[in-house]
Amino acid sequence: MKVIYIIDSLSGYGAEKSIVQIAQHFEEVTPIFIHLKKGDKLKPSLELEGIKVYSQALESETSFKEAVNSIIPIINKEEPEIIHSTLFRADMVARKLKQVFPHIFLVGSFVSNSYGVNRYRQLSPLSRIKLFSTQLKDRKTAGKVDFFVCNSNAIKKSNIKALGIPGNKVKVIYRGRCFEDYLPTAESVSLLKKELNPEDHIVFLNVSRLHKGKGQLDLLKAFKVLNAQNPKLILLIAGEGSFRGELENFIKSLGLEKNVFLLGYREDVAKLLALADYFVFPSYFEGLPGALIEAIISKTPSIVSDIAENRECFVENGALFFKSGNIKDLGDKMKEALTIKDWKERTESSLENARKNFEIKKVSKEYESFYKKIVKG
Repeated sequence: MKVIYIIDSLSGYGAEKSIVQIAQHFEEVTPIFIHLKKGDKLKPSLELEGIKVYSQALESETSFKEAVNSIIPIINKEEPEIIHSTLFRADMVARKLKQVFPHIFLVGSFVSNSYGVNRYRQLSPLSRIKLFSTQLKDRKTAGKVDFFVCNSNAIKKSNIKALGIPGNKVKVIYRGRCFEDYLPTAESVSLLKKELNPEDHIVFLNVSRLHKGKGQLDLLKAFKVLNAQNPKLILLIAGEGSFRGELENFIKSLGLEKNVFLLGYREDVAKLLALADYFVFPSYFEGLPGALIEAIISKTPSIVSDIAENRECFVENGALFFKSGNIKDLGDKMKEALTIKDWKERTESSLENARKNFEIKKVSKEYESFYKKIVKG
C-alpha cells in the first residue's frame, strides 16, 4: 500500500519531525513525501531509508491551483491508495486534489489546537481576524476529507467543534519517539557540558520553535526574577523561528546575556536533555508536544503550562503545572522545582506511561492498521 504525504515543509519541527519518524518505521506501508515549501532538513534522513521525497520548493505566494497542478503528475505516476496531508497549506492543496482524484482516500491531520481559546486569546485583534478567516476556510473544505488522524484527545475535542466534523471521522493516534535515541553516552554529555555550562550552573532548558505562542517571553520574565535570587542558574533555549529577533532584544534589555542562550536549531536534543536539570515548556497552545515526550523519555524534571494538550502527556503528578500566561506562577513553579525531593519517582512514573503510549514502533503500527482498515472499508 502506498501513502503519499503532502506537508508544508520538512524543516524539522513538531508535526514534520513526528510524521517522518512514524513513516521511517513502517513495515507494510510504502510512504512517499511531497513538501510544498523550502525547508528540507529532514529530507536526507528519509532518503537514507529509501523513502522518495518530491521537493516542490514553491513560493509562499504560489496559488493553491498552481500547487495542485504541480502535484497531479506525481499522483498519476505513484498511484497511491491514500493521500495524507499535514498543516494548513498542504491541507488546502490536498482537498483540491481530492476533486481530481475522488477515488483516492484523503486523510487529514490535527496536529495543534489551532482554533482554541488559548490561541485566540494571545493574538492581537487583527491577528484574530486573520485566524478566524483561516478557520472558516478550513471548516468550509473539511467535508472533502474522508478521515482525520489526531495526535491527542484534547485536540480532537477542540477541532471537531471548531470545524464541525463528526467525531467518528477522527482517529486519535499519539505522536511517537524512538526511546533508544534518548540514551546519549556520558562522554558526549560531558563534552557538551564543557561547551555550554563550564561553570556548572543549574540548567533550565526549553526546546521549541521560537514563536510568540510558545510562551518564551513569559519564560524570560520569570527567569529574570529567579536569576536575581540565584545567579547560579542558566537558561538554554533550543529552536529557531521568526520570534528570534524579539527574544534577542528582550534578553539584552533584561541584562541576561550571560545567563540565557539561544542555541538555534539543534540535532542533539537528547544530549541537551541529559545535560539539563529541568525542562520548561510555557506554551499557550500545542498539539501533543513532541518536545515534552522527549523530556519524559529523558526523565528530565519538567515545569509545563497547564493546558489539556500538555496534561495528556503526563501521569497526575508527573510534572509541575502552572497557569498558562501567569508569569508569577511560572516563576514560583520553577523555584519550587529546585526544592522537590521526589523527582525520580515522578519522572519514572511518567516514563512508564510514555512506554505504553509513545513508543515509535507501536505508533507506526497503529497508523498502518488505520490505513489498512479504511482501504478495506
